[in-house]
Amino acid sequence: MESILSTIISLLLLPSLAAAISDDEASLIADRQRQSFKCPRGATLPQDLKNDLKLIGTVPNPQLQNAYTAVQALKSAIYSDPKNFTANWVGPHVCSYNGIYCAPSPSNSSLKTIASVDLNGANIAGYLPAEVGLLADAAVFHANSNHFCGVIPESFGKLDKMFELDLSNNHLAGAFPEVILKMPALKYLDLRFNGFEGRIPPELFEKDLDALFLNDNRFDSALPENIGSSTVSVAVLANNRLTGCVPKSIGNMVNLNELILMNNELDGCLPEELGLLGNLTVFDVGFNSFSGGLPESIGGLGNLEELDVSHNVLTGEVPGEVCRLPALTIFTLSSNYFNVAPPECLAMEEADKVFDDFTNCISGRKQQREAKVCAPVVSRPVNCRKFNCGNSSPPPTVSSQPPPAQSPVQSAPPPVSSPLPPVQSASPPVYSPLPPVQSASPPVYSPPPPPVLSAPPPVNSPPPPPVQSEPQPVNSPPPPVYAAPPPGYLQLFSSGNFAPPPAESVLPPAGG
Repeated sequence: MESILSTIISLLLLPSLAAAISDDEASLIADRQRQSFKCPRGATLPQDLKNDLKLIGTVPNPQLQNAYTAVQALKSAIYSDPKNFTANWVGPHVCSYNGIYCAPSPSNSSLKTIASVDLNGANIAGYLPAEVGLLADAAVFHANSNHFCGVIPESFGKLDKMFELDLSNNHLAGAFPEVILKMPALKYLDLRFNGFEGRIPPELFEKDLDALFLNDNRFDSALPENIGSSTVSVAVLANNRLTGCVPKSIGNMVNLNELILMNNELDGCLPEELGLLGNLTVFDVGFNSFSGGLPESIGGLGNLEELDVSHNVLTGEVPGEVCRLPALTIFTLSSNYFNVAPPECLAMEEADKVFDDFTNCISGRKQQREAKVCAPVVSRPVNCRKFNCGNSSPPPTVSSQPPPAQSPVQSAPPPVSSPLPPVQSASPPVYSPLPPVQSASPPVYSPPPPPVLSAPPPVNSPPPPPVQSEPQPVNSPPPPVYAAPPPGYLQLFSSGNFAPPPAESVLPPAGG
């Protein structure tokens, strides 16, 4: 069976890897970025930017002069453009460039300035130059599903009107880009499917964000104790290497609608404070190492529609209050050690709802664990007070080691259809203006995520035996193209106040 699976995975990998950007190419682009900053490797990136580009023609106003510098610097930092997305980035008419959208300047409504940059799905390979910080009036910067390498320049801290920043599905790396914390107007942050690593800074949860996507990176810190200070309605931190407990402060996240923490290395007991999240509709902590019981307080979440606590080491009785929740349609608790399921839970199946209790220890139910596997865990209830949440001390010992969380799902970025050529020369001028696309705010979850190109390794641990199955995919791909400035952008600029409306959040069912 394993050989057949390996063959299938190999066949799936062949066409994608043949055209994908290699690690060496990504490293080369990152080195070029460091050279462009004119500073030693690892040094602080420059804050002061110089305009040393030669302009052919006349730019109408100073704002567009800076915009021209920024966009031309970005063009020069592109090493592969297989779709010729930047072919018309020539000449002084910046507002006619593909993917560039202009609006009246906030300082002078009679002048135009760049309000939005949309590079979504262009398949571009390159780096982000420091000159992008000259786009002082930009409220939207979308560059998802490309092959940008290196780091986010410190100069991005100059983008004080930035409302939506989407750099998902690229090859960006390094520590969490703390320059993002300097963006006062930011509401929507999407860094998923990159190579960021290390700690998640506590300051991130003090920002007035509405949507936060950090999934499918390599963050390996504990969840900050101040996570409850966050204003987000959607938080997706799945498929990382996060450790430790869920802080009790999470009960303060009163705006939270969706929380997805699946496929990390979180442990301890689920806090009773989860019952304070009255607006929660989706909660997914599958594929971690949580132990103890399922908090009865979850039975008070009247808006909860989808609950996934599968592939943990949870024990005891499934609270009947949870199964009586009026909006609950999907309840997944497979691959745990629950030993009692009350009639309310079994009745979910009769109501055409999903109640997945496979691979537990519930007498009389199908596909349960063997008694000799259940006994060592079920007979030793966990004392949650013994967990040292918030520090690195090990959890209390039970007679059987719980199965470790599986490795994060690594998703390969989309392929570059051509090898990386030398720096592009200027293309012939094309002056056909492209009007802004008047589209609605992007939903948070849209098409399926990038394909999984590698299966998690099998778990080799003592009993209880691991269940050989992959984590469910996180439905959090880059959002669709959001080309135009956010609604109300022009009015906000003309009034001099920048307080953008909240981002719309539309999510499909969790668990694929």
